[in-house]
Amino acid sequence: MKRATVEVCVCTECLMNGAMEIIESVESLGQLRSQLRLKAQIQIETAKCLGEPKHGDKSPLVAINGTLFEKASSETVMSHIISLSSKDVKR
Repeated sequence: MKRATVEVCVCTECLMNGAMEIIESVESLGQLRSQLRLKAQIQIETAKCLGEPKHGDKSPLVAINGTLFEKASSETVMSHIISLSSKDVKR
């Protein structure tokens, strides 16, 4: 089974720009994994700071399996997780 490690920056700037909504969305995606037939184990981690220290105009920052996303939204993060899950799936 594939693994999607989602790191969400929880510095003040990221929290003010939607980091908690992203965390809640990813948690709900994990709960719906069987209904959506996702083939990935989703692990959520928080980080005090991803990227450079003062990243206010780039926040919120999210890293998925090491790939950093600036100005992330719930939709872009969930879309990337779903696309990771569907890669290399034999039908």
